[in-house]
Amino acid sequence: MKIINEKGKLFGIINIIDLVVVLIIALLAVGGVKRMKKSPVAIAETKKALITVEVSDVRMATVDGIVKGDPLYHYDKGQFLGEIVEKKVEPYKEPVESGDGRWILAEVPEKYVVTMIVESDVKENPDVVIAGGEQIRIGAQFRLKNRNVAVMSTILGVEVE
Repeated sequence: MKIINEKGKLFGIINIIDLVVVLIIALLAVGGVKRMKKSPVAIAETKKALITVEVSDVRMATVDGIVKGDPLYHYDKGQFLGEIVEKKVEPYKEPVESGDGRWILAEVPEKYVVTMIVESDVKENPDVVIAGGEQIRIGAQFRLKNRNVAVMSTILGVEVE
């Protein structure tokens, strides 16, 4: 809305809607500039590492599908994690209450725990170790796959050479 004063000059009155629109455009511009700035990239060296991975509570079919020498990939990203260089199979155990009130670990029939050593090329810097496109930390759980199996696993150890 425009008003003419006594001297014939035009005055523009900014209403509240115009002010809100200008404010939103300014915020979008500031946010866009911040998002377009490049964040610093961590420089990491590629090194060999041995990653200890545990797959628990699996049946014999899964145990047989995990083969020494096979590659492993991150399930969601599809990136190569490493090659299985060692495999150890043990019976799966769960805590159960004994007859005298104590808790003991008892084997679960036809269930197994597979512990694998995976040789991997990792990117390492002082803050993080990355393999298969993911940060590798002890206790982290990953879904892994290869041509034979798809399993949920837990990282037990990382030894960078």
